[in-house]
Amino acid sequence: MSQIPSVPATNEEHAVALELAASLGVTCQAAETYSVGVYRYTNLGDAVAQARRMVALECELLVPVKK
Repeated sequence: MSQIPSVPATNEEHAVALELAASLGVTCQAAETYSVGVYRYTNLGDAVAQARRMVALECELLVPVKK
């Protein structure tokens, strides 16, 4: 069996890698990702939870301290 580079350098190598992958039952799945600041999530609930934490922290930091 020939070695396929982990990152195909040419379109031809890419085509060979795709053919090999398909013959082994490897499929390509498109996955939605959600961004919150610099963080990336594949689960929408996790992204919303992080966004809520960030909003709460921002509110805490912006509220003036009473003297």
